[in-house]
Amino acid sequence: YRTHAQGIPLCEPMYYEYDCEDAYKAKNQYLFGSQLLVCPITAPAHKQLNLAKTDVWLPEGRWTDIFTGRIYQGNQWVTMHRDLDSIPVLAREGAIVPVYRNSDNNDLSLDQPLDIHIWRGNGSFDLYEDDGETNDCRYTITRFSIREGEGSLIFSIRPAAGNPEILPEIRSMR
Repeated sequence: YRTHAQGIPLCEPMYYEYDCEDAYKAKNQYLFGSQLLVCPITAPAHKQLNLAKTDVWLPEGRWTDIFTGRIYQGNQWVTMHRDLDSIPVLAREGAIVPVYRNSDNNDLSLDQPLDIHIWRGNGSFDLYEDDGETNDCRYTITRFSIREGEGSLIFSIRPAAGNPEILPEIRSMR
């Protein structure tokens, strides 16, 4: 939806959002959507350890490795090691990433249950959903937001805007 409405690609090089020397040096990594930073590993794995490594540039702020849960402070380069089954993917502070709970198939119907992954911080995410059947521009946008306060997190879901009648009456979210 962001690509259609604002011309923002799904995957963008780091220097699209961060105009600094380090962003231009971070050649293998990219921003995926508005919430995630991805850094594929293109180096061979160490033969004895069976791990490959890459240097990742983290912009200012707090970044969380979504697979390990490790938290990094930004404005630095860090070396990350992975086996063949994973790559570094980091969520910016305040990131919100909704995913279909039953992701083992391609069912994109609107009654699918959602798992909403959140990371500490302040942020928001607009979930765009359309009816998936027509070209009538029947869609909804649901705003999720998170606010970090003194020892607390407040997560909010605003009512769907647009054509909320396309959504099921009851939907499972966790």
